[in-house]
Amino acid sequence: MGDLIKFILILTFEIPAIFVSILIFLHFAVHHESRSKLKNHGWFILLLVNFIQLTVDLPMPMSFYYINRIWPKTNAYCVWWTWFEFSLNTIGLFLMSWISIQRHLFIFYPQTIFGNTWKKWILHILPIILCLSWTPLFYFIIVVLSPYCVTIWDFNSVICGIPCYFTANFIGQFDFIFNIAFPVMIIMFANVTLIIRVIYQKRSRHQTIHWQRHRRMVLQLWIVSSLYMACWLPMTITQLIQITLMPSFMIDQLETILFIVYFTPLLLPIICLSVLPELLTKIRSFI
Repeated sequence: MGDLIKFILILTFEIPAIFVSILIFLHFAVHHESRSKLKNHGWFILLLVNFIQLTVDLPMPMSFYYINRIWPKTNAYCVWWTWFEFSLNTIGLFLMSWISIQRHLFIFYPQTIFGNTWKKWILHILPIILCLSWTPLFYFIIVVLSPYCVTIWDFNSVICGIPCYFTANFIGQFDFIFNIAFPVMIIMFANVTLIIRVIYQKRSRHQTIHWQRHRRMVLQLWIVSSLYMACWLPMTITQLIQITLMPSFMIDQLETILFIVYFTPLLLPIICLSVLPELLTKIRSFI
């Protein structure tokens, strides 16, 4: 896939993604009920991080794909781009993994888990804070401070090539396993088990849930999490095989596989309209 095609693809999806994001933020600003629901807090923060990625991060690869080189050609710019993009990508993964886990709590333990302030703080606010702070701090240490090695940046490659810690086996493997593979697996496992639990509870004579009330919540989660799995699983599986079995596996296709990850922020706002059926109805009526 040529760089010009990549530029056109990102630009084509970015414009509607920014527009829909603004509509969603206006919806939250106007409708107190949507804003006050605990189940919407994770979506709102995820979309806010995603909006920053759309407006600040994606213009950097777009610039590279358009002019076919890094500009400006400075080490500081490459450090900033790498730290910023790695941080936002993994924040999104951790937020999505926590939203997937939290759906179990909302459906099966809504009163006992969120019934008082300290439980709400521990099981709702604190995990979001950790999701927002862990990877920026981690990448600040290993990319910005870089105490283990000195990176020679490649001004002819997207995101300036790879940081030097990738070649340090323990740190590079820890980053991939804990910050990428781990949340991706949680997203997949949490969604599969959620469906199994809901079906089991629905058929159980002794334990019941309000299936009609929670069906939409389950479907919404599946739709959004499917986007993350579709964009991140190919890269996760490819790099896992490269680390464990075959270093040259899919090496010629790796650049395209990594490019697919950009479709996560590009498609997320449109996919998240399913979380806000009231807004989706208004958009359809306007159209």
